[in-house]
Order: sequence, then structure tokens, then C-alpha cells
Amino acid sequence: MQIVHDQVRRDVNRFLRGTEEIFMSDVLDITKYGNKAYVRASFGTQFDDMPDYVEYLRQAGEPVPDTAAERGTHTPTGRPLAYRYYFDPAYVSEEVEKIWKKHWQLACRVEDIPNVGDRVAYDVGPLSFLIVHSDENIFKAFWNSCRHRARRLCTDEPESGDMIQCPFHAWSYDLDGKLTWVPREEEFPGIQTGSIGLRPVQCDTWGGNIFINPDLSAAPLRQALGVIPDHFGDCPQEERYTAIRIKKKVHINWKSGLEAFLEGYHVLTTHPSGMPIFGSTHTQTDCWDDGVSAVSRLITPALVPDGWVRDEVTPRLSLELFCNTYDLPAPPEGRGDTVADARNCASKMLADRYLADLGIDFHDRSNSYLVDMHQWFAFPSFFPWWGEGLPWWYNFTPLGNDPDSCVMEIRLLLPKPASGVTPPLPETVWIDFDQKGTDFPHTGQVGRLMDEDMANMEEVHRGMKAADPQVARPLLAIKQEARVRHFQEAYIRAMGIED
Repeated sequence: MQIVHDQVRRDVNRFLRGTEEIFMSDVLDITKYGNKAYVRASFGTQFDDMPDYVEYLRQAGEPVPDTAAERGTHTPTGRPLAYRYYFDPAYVSEEVEKIWKKHWQLACRVEDIPNVGDRVAYDVGPLSFLIVHSDENIFKAFWNSCRHRARRLCTDEPESGDMIQCPFHAWSYDLDGKLTWVPREEEFPGIQTGSIGLRPVQCDTWGGNIFINPDLSAAPLRQALGVIPDHFGDCPQEERYTAIRIKKKVHINWKSGLEAFLEGYHVLTTHPSGMPIFGSTHTQTDCWDDGVSAVSRLITPALVPDGWVRDEVTPRLSLELFCNTYDLPAPPEGRGDTVADARNCASKMLADRYLADLGIDFHDRSNSYLVDMHQWFAFPSFFPWWGEGLPWWYNFTPLGNDPDSCVMEIRLLLPKPASGVTPPLPETVWIDFDQKGTDFPHTGQVGRLMDEDMANMEEVHRGMKAADPQVARPLLAIKQEARVRHFQEAYIRAMGIED
């Protein structure tokens, strides 16, 4: 078993490998594509023809996956959200009542509490919930508060046992939340064991993820996820395991944090080193909204040099950089003369590695599945990713009652080996406000990319406070920032905002 774990761990390390040394070499001078000091890149450049993802694949003669070809059915409209909702403490309690007590939200993954009796807390803002593996394949959730004097019953660190006992006065509950023992019961006339218990909230699972909703009358989880389960049918999230888990505290509002990940428009100056490999200018955005679910998707092609650098980066160089980034062998001579061949070559090399290392055969999967970035979002804060290009998910939650703080959770989710043996759940990497991902080298590429985004997000939050109140709203692009528009539209609807 240790041999299998070592092999899987080596595969994890490949995904975590950093890219900094690639782009600081003499091969490519990234300062031409994004001078971060002055926020300038190819100043004045515009594009006459920049087809989005599906149209690009069609023009290139490449098969389009059915899920990518199914375009969004919703076009967000309405006025952008005023900045005061991001920093004014007056709206925190309103968000708790209208969003965090009313919507389905990601709490944890099944693998976090794999055995009957395992449990963990999920904290969101000032709220706390207890998630318990109550029976075989059954998960339940409760308000994380003892009925006696409100002591929290569970923490962020997983616990286990055949009962839930309050550490304060030993009031005890079974795994279904029923009160089973009250020390000195004669002191509590009218309270009988079995007659009361922990207060339940809705709990359901999808894709190995556990969701909760405090609103007992809310529509089922499946409705809240909209088209996502159907689109992930060939990429089952329950067949993945957590290879790395990061929780980053950030001095931003949870909304401004997640909005940074809803668009690829920021790549030009935030992630210039990725432009030779990923074509952000071909990013496709799609939104779906039926009044219950508000979900959206972003797709960016790999091995397609970004429009900003396409005249300076050959397909062969893009392929070489991709292979280096993903720790693949150098591509064979003669491969990568065209974008199509570079994509085919990279996909085959990745599929070869999956088969050799994990026993999983992806050779029949599309280039789109193997190398491109497919990022989804479900309101209010869940980001699952489809395919193997970047197999992550994100989640954003407010931190306490502070509108200026949130927690970003990132997980790297890799396919379970064909053997069925996966490494144990990794320890969560907590990164404090003033720490960076690069302070934790084992987070690798995930930590480095996170750092690039954090620098912008905190300045955005400060800038919101610095804006002239007369014009304190964003000016959002129609397509590139459609998903930001959609999130704000869903937020306005949930909060009942009329201005």
C-alpha cells in the first residue's frame, strides 16, 4: 500500500510543481506581456476577431464536447452592485439572514468525515453548523450549539465517536442529534431525553461534496445546482480525492474575493506568465438562471497562446512550456508545429501519464477535457472545475461579522487511482492574513497562483472604499465580466435590493 501511496504522491507533486523558473528564463521575456509595476501590457492593442472557446474549436476543426457546446440560456441585466455592500458593516447581518440562512452552501467533502461517527464544523460568518456521518452513506447537519448553554459542540478539526457530547456539562446526543443523557436530570423538570435534540438543517450531497441549507423549506439541492450535475456526468467529482487543501484568510469581502475568479479579463496583468500557454482572450462565459439556481461557467483553452502574445509565441514553445509546467517529458521533435498538433500531443502525454501512474485510461477523452480550463460557479460561493486541466475547487465564506475579511478555501482534487487506494486526507494548510502561498512551498503552483490573485483582491477592496460615492459602482464588460454581472444580479435578488 505504501508503494501505491508514494506513486500517487509523486503524481500530486507533478500538479503542484511551480512554473516560476520557466518564465524567468531567457526563453521568454514576460515583461513584454504584462508590466505589473505599471499595469501596462501591449498598450493600445485591440482585436478585430477573437472568437470565444466553442467557435475557436470549430474554426480549428477540433471536436467540441457536448457540455461546452451547450451554451448558457441567461443574459444578466440590471444595474451593478454598489460598493457599499462590500464594506459597510450594516449589511453583514442582512446577508446572514437572506443568504447564509437561506441558500445551499458547500460545507465539506465526504472524505473529510469518512466513517460513521465522524463530524466536523462548518463556519460561515458568525454561524456554525455541525456535519456528522450519522449512518452508512447518511450525513446530517445541525446548528452547532448545545441545547443547554450553547457551547459549540464541534470545531474545524474533524472529531469522531458514537455520540456527540458537550465538553462543558456533558449533555450528550446520538448521531441523529437526539438528546440521550443529561447529568443530574432531576434538575431539569420537563426535559426528558429523547424529547429534544440538536436543531437540524437540510443536508445533501453531490459529487462527494456535502452541502447544507439552514432553511428547512428551501428547494432541494439538485435544483440549486441547476445544470451542473448534468454537465459533470462524465467527470464525477465523487471519484476524486483531496490532494491538497488550503484555507487562506484575506482582508477582503467574500464577494469581491470570489468575483476575481469569475472572469479571465484580469489575466493580462495578473497572470502574464500564463499567457503563452492559456488563451484568455478566447475565454467563453455562460450563465444559467431559473430563479432558484444561479450558475455560470468559464472555459479557457490551453496550448493556445493568448491573443496578446500570439504573434510572439509559437505553438511549439507553448507546448514546451506546458510540458514543463505539468512536469511532462520534453515533447518529441517535430511535434507542436501547429496549435492543433500541440494540443493533441499534450493531451496524449497527459493520458499516457494517467494510465502509467494511476491506471486510468483517458486516451478516449477530448483535448478539452484533458488540458483546458473549465471553471463553474454556483451561487452563493462554490467553484467546481470540470476536467483535468486544472482539477480544483474554490469556496469563499465571510469571516465572523467583519465585512473586511473572508476565507478562501482551495482544494486540488485528483482522480482516484484505479486501485482504489488513495492517500489519507492531507492536513489543511492555514495561511494567515499576512502570509503567502509561497511561504508554504509544498502548495506549489496552487499557492503561487493564489498569491498573484491576492495582491489584486486586497487592493480592489481598498479601492472600493476610496471611490467617489457618486460613482461607487463597477463598469462591467458585457461578455468578459458577464459572470460578475450574473453574481451581482443573483445577490441583488437574494437581498431584495431595489436601488
